[in-house]
Amino acid sequence: MIRPATRTTLYKEVISQIVEMIKGGQWKPEDRLPGELELARRFEVGRNCVREALKALGHAGILESKPGLGTFLSRDALRNIHSMELGQFVRDDTSFTELLEARLIIEPPLVRMVAERASAADIARLETAHKRAFRAVKAGTYTVALGLEFHMALVEIAQNRVLMRLFQSIADELRMQRGVLILSHMSKEDLLRELKEHEEILDRIKRRDGDGAAELLTTHLRTAVRILSEARSKKGQGKVAGAEKKS
Repeated sequence: MIRPATRTTLYKEVISQIVEMIKGGQWKPEDRLPGELELARRFEVGRNCVREALKALGHAGILESKPGLGTFLSRDALRNIHSMELGQFVRDDTSFTELLEARLIIEPPLVRMVAERASAADIARLETAHKRAFRAVKAGTYTVALGLEFHMALVEIAQNRVLMRLFQSIADELRMQRGVLILSHMSKEDLLRELKEHEEILDRIKRRDGDGAAELLTTHLRTAVRILSEARSKKGQGKVAGAEKKS
């Protein structure tokens, strides 16, 4: 049964209730969900709140938007919900930053290996991943999985089994990190800028310029750290302002 969402936690509560309804079997994989207006009426919230909640669940791979048809439960919805719950620790901004710092240590040297080892087929794979993500951002169908596809392909192309196992072992955390960053701190313009950076990294790989690719990837990851730091600063300022207003 849907209960009215409270004013202070609208966005998170709508997401939470939809997830609980999915886990409870109210909708099955590939079922169509009610429209935004109907959900807004049931949750007793504004349509924009429902739209943002659906967008968040779409980024997490739980829902799938089909233009002209509506919003559907994805085939892997329950698995992605499980991954989301396993990765709750990355919602803590400190551990989130630490994961990005770890990637800064590992991924720039890794992309040097890719520049040395990538075959024509590997480069075509990276190009396909980039184009797929770009089209999805433009169409409003971008997901966490698409965002990570380029980076996970780099790991596989490096042909280092230890690194592959490492990234596979933290795949859930990486998905959640990506989802939190996109949903909380990044706009469509940020995503397009990020994809432009992917394109520049790919260009260096094509030229076998490992150092150049590593330098660009370092900047790429540091930008994510900066976006998170700025968001944390704004959040802190908001809390201070709220406390002052109460006093």
